[in-house]
Amino acid sequence: MNTEEFIEYIEERTYPFKFRENGRAKLSSLFRKYSESLLLECIDIGINQYFRYDDEGKLVQNSVQEFLNKLGGIAYNKSRDPLDQELYHIKNRCKKGYPYWNDAQGDDILARYVRALRKAKWSEKQILEDLQTEVKRVCNFCRNWTQWSDTMEQWISDIEKWDTESATVITESGTVLPTQLFDKILPNIKLLCRQINASYENNLYDCTAVMMRRLLEGLLVLAYQNNGIEDEITEKNGWHSTLDKIIKNAAQNKTLALSANTKRDMPLFKDIGNYSAHKIWYNSTKQDIEPHIFQYRVIIEELMYKAGVK
Repeated sequence: MNTEEFIEYIEERTYPFKFRENGRAKLSSLFRKYSESLLLECIDIGINQYFRYDDEGKLVQNSVQEFLNKLGGIAYNKSRDPLDQELYHIKNRCKKGYPYWNDAQGDDILARYVRALRKAKWSEKQILEDLQTEVKRVCNFCRNWTQWSDTMEQWISDIEKWDTESATVITESGTVLPTQLFDKILPNIKLLCRQINASYENNLYDCTAVMMRRLLEGLLVLAYQNNGIEDEITEKNGWHSTLDKIIKNAAQNKTLALSANTKRDMPLFKDIGNYSAHKIWYNSTKQDIEPHIFQYRVIIEELMYKAGVK
């Protein structure tokens, strides 16, 4: 396709309207600047977003002009790095959703958030998925700039502590979860695994039970995200369902396709963790956990693969 063919292609879509000299010059400039495949995608996006029709179903001329004015911006955003594109969408979503939005501070918060995740050795794919899921959920849940910025600042602070926490000496021997199982995964998941082992080996069984439940829930959520089905465990308020609901969904979820043993045994570790966290008169003992260590290890290893962290 050459420049003239490109303009003719668009005019077929804007019939009966044709572009004047200035419009043709704009389109020629875009054709020289961006690839043909990108521009064809952008044309479809622009038509869907900006074309309007009157009561008789005829294309409105002003909407064609708006489409022409916006096409360069669409192409620019689509040509950017995927992370930059997602950050741009996040900022636009917040601008439209909050009565007040501080553009400069918003840019700074998001840049520091991404930088913190990179420092924590997250891959670009993992960061992008986090922006598309966790950060998007915060944008939808928060009602104003202050709530959003406070939440994001707290997240940045938590992430920056991962290195410090990981550097803290945690003496453990892989009793519950073997070291080779979690040695080369995300720092925050690795830290949970080490704490489970350390608490068990130091006879802190309530701590062990609660941490085992936390890791189970975290990996399940990541598994849903990794398989593109997080909406199945997301409530109307934007937050995740309870672990009980997540486990019930996971047990019959054909996309996750969990093994029979994992489906059967997950409720056990949910219950032990719940008892240790919420039952006033209950204290977990070694006998509550020791007989089930092998089942737990099997569940966690399967979920690590389903979550894409291994």
